[in-house]
Amino acid sequence: MSDPLLSVRGLVSGYGSTRVLQGVDIDVPSGSVVTLIGRNGVGKTTTLRTIHGSVAPTEGSVMFDGTDITDYSPEQTAREGIALVPEDRRVFPGLTVRENVEIGRIGGRRDTTKPAVEEIISEFENLRRHRESNGSALSGGEQQMLAIARALVSAPDLLMLDEPTEGLAPSIVQQVQRKIASLNDEGVTILLVEQNVQVALDTADYVYILDKGQVVHEGSADDVAANDDVLDRYLGVSAVE
Repeated sequence: MSDPLLSVRGLVSGYGSTRVLQGVDIDVPSGSVVTLIGRNGVGKTTTLRTIHGSVAPTEGSVMFDGTDITDYSPEQTAREGIALVPEDRRVFPGLTVRENVEIGRIGGRRDTTKPAVEEIISEFENLRRHRESNGSALSGGEQQMLAIARALVSAPDLLMLDEPTEGLAPSIVQQVQRKIASLNDEGVTILLVEQNVQVALDTADYVYILDKGQVVHEGSADDVAANDDVLDRYLGVSAVE
């Protein structure tokens, strides 16, 4: 895992007087899919939010593509080439699919040509059919795809996904997995938070397990999947196929 695109060292952050992260270290190599897994409340979402700049760290550093972005705002991290798809998707219900995606062009990188809105929409079959439908008319899976499309139109180098399969039917989960794999094949580096252990291990190259705000285990997805003791101790899972 040399020459990481993203390197996080000793990250401490939280909300008010509550400290959630206790010194997180992770690396995300360019072109990889890295996942953070762990039980609820261990700091996975807080890690993404702190990298994104929506939660301010009190200690540690975040380096992205050679630039120290530790104290950057969300707008600044977007300009560096980082996009976050949040857990709640934040689709604008009264705007059409096309209008929701257009909003993603407002921020994002300034040093590259951003893809056209229609170009991004065309990559998602369900969005193509519903481009003039309001966000409120979409299914949960379609809203997830819309949130991803809105992030992609900013031309990110790093796409961070927070629980992208939560609440989705198994067939839609598979669609999301295929889309993540396709984006990675196209060169997008991905940092994934996923509660579904099977999905996380099937999707990722490398895995970090968090517990009580710290990384307690890391390794390739294959190695973690084969380690029944670690799966049981930190995830409450006895085995992964």
